[in-house]
Amino acid sequence: MLKLKIIKNQKFSEIKLVEVLFYTFPLWFILGNLVVSINTLLFIIASLFLIKKMKLTFRFNNLNWLLIIFFLYFFISTTIQFLSPGILNDRLENLSLEDNPIFKSFVLVRFLVLVIIIDTLYFNKIINLEKFFLSSLICTSFVCSDILLQYVTGFDIFGYKREGAWNMGPFGDEWIAGSYLKNFSFFSFFYIFKAFKNKNFNTSLLIIVITLHLTAILLSGNKMPLLLFLFGCVLIILLRSEERRVGKECR
Repeated sequence: MLKLKIIKNQKFSEIKLVEVLFYTFPLWFILGNLVVSINTLLFIIASLFLIKKMKLTFRFNNLNWLLIIFFLYFFISTTIQFLSPGILNDRLENLSLEDNPIFKSFVLVRFLVLVIIIDTLYFNKIINLEKFFLSSLICTSFVCSDILLQYVTGFDIFGYKREGAWNMGPFGDEWIAGSYLKNFSFFSFFYIFKAFKNKNFNTSLLIIVITLHLTAILLSGNKMPLLLFLFGCVLIILLRSEERRVGKECR
């Protein structure tokens, strides 16, 4: 009985480790690329160990196969392009391994592995996407608030100074605040859709959160993320309108 309890506790702690590593992804992106790389590596290793130990079921749907074909095509095309005689091939001789395009395209396979792992954990109910969406909402709201503080006072909560029209908040001298918000903000919106699905203030809350993120991206000075964010918001509005129309027709 005691041995069975120990085994259950071990599985529980391993699952908790995987959950923590997954749910804190938005936080590690704020802390820097090195921390993100370390967390991603730990998550992949811990997840593969858990999948093997618990003998979790993989599922390969059409999306997975499309991703596999895409990464294979990208790696093969990059390899052929840079190994063929010519200017590109000559440039490889002066590049280090980490700057080698062929090596970079091969390393990108880790994102394919990451997608398959996340899908497997979600399919087997190990991770909860709603918790990840909540984590994204907390982190993006913090970044937005920090950028607004930096814009108003000239300094953010960590003492980083505003540089002209650029407000990078907790990212310091890295001009990636807009990209970060653009990438994780939509996960934040998904949380509102999920958590407040049957609440009357769903739309009002969503408008407030979108306005906050839009303002922060605008103040960050990153133009391309701003355009992509606006495009994404338009899609959300269209999908929301379509959802309401279908709902009324079903009634």
